[in-house]
Amino acid sequence: MTRRRQPLELALSENLKRLRRDNRLTEESMAKHAGLTVHAYREIEEERYMPTIAVLVRLARALRCKLDDLIPIDEVD
Repeated sequence: MTRRRQPLELALSENLKRLRRDNRLTEESMAKHAGLTVHAYREIEEERYMPTIAVLVRLARALRCKLDDLIPIDEVD
């Protein structure tokens, strides 16, 4: 059975990957900058876990971006 991708998780995953690569960060360094384990970070990037607001803020700070850059509210149902 194929897991249905949710719009919010998909948007977050795609934006995290793009922004992380744009900043030339590995998953390991991104996790460290955001105060997460590598496993926890990968779970978010692979759409298996939707982080809390506090974690989203830490991710945005690590990437030096706004929350809207991670989850574009106007594009999510």
